[in-house]
Amino acid sequence: MNLQENILRIREVMGLLLEEEEKSNYKGINRIILIGPPTVGKSTVAEELSKQLGIEYVKLDELQEKFGYGNGKELELVKFVLSPKFDKYEKPSILDFGGGHVYNKGVKELLINYPNIFLLLPSEDSEKSNELLRKGNEERWSGFMDQIIQGLRSGKHKHSKEKELELIDKLERMKKGEGGKFDKEDLPDTEEMKGWGGLDMEKDWNKFIPQSKEEEIKNKEIAKHIISVYNNDGNRRDKTDIVKDIINLLNEPTRKHIKD
Repeated sequence: MNLQENILRIREVMGLLLEEEEKSNYKGINRIILIGPPTVGKSTVAEELSKQLGIEYVKLDELQEKFGYGNGKELELVKFVLSPKFDKYEKPSILDFGGGHVYNKGVKELLINYPNIFLLLPSEDSEKSNELLRKGNEERWSGFMDQIIQGLRSGKHKHSKEKELELIDKLERMKKGEGGKFDKEDLPDTEEMKGWGGLDMEKDWNKFIPQSKEEEIKNKEIAKHIISVYNNDGNRRDKTDIVKDIINLLNEPTRKHIKD
């Protein structure tokens, strides 16, 4: 191996060491935490951030399924994940707090010393943000109803043709904001519908904003940074641009990582 090859090898090793050192910044109380209302795209951003930083992505909603629901179990999970008892506490990672974990009483105090908390919002303007959240929620559920309609039209169900048309008509009316129930037994037998328990939509569901004023205030009180996921034209920004904003904030020269 000649001198030039030695130099390149040393640079390669030093680069790997620096990369590992940078990753180690995001463990313990320095783990990256994403919060925000439903439909804002936390999971999409977390997956891309995980990919770019080369660190693990932990989704609290999935852990909650194993932990159970009700009787304070949501708060118990948050306490557990934020404690050294959690097996991934010392592993560089990103925590996706789902749409509601931060609203539990006591969570604000648990997160007070965490420096890397990013709040994802459609916009920092409350009125604009609420309209984009309403629109995102409507698109989410309308999209699911479209999947049901597509499945019914494919013929993958046990209904008569008359029943099929009746169910499709019902869904088309529900998409426009009409309330109604759609039982699990009425769902088509398609891959997309596996695990779903049906629909129960209230009248004017399409006007619902999936974040109250109190929840918005609590999110902003907990966050250390706010990231807008829509541009000024009301279009969703590319996930790579959102992640770039987060990484730039993490790499600020004045930023200090806290030792446990």
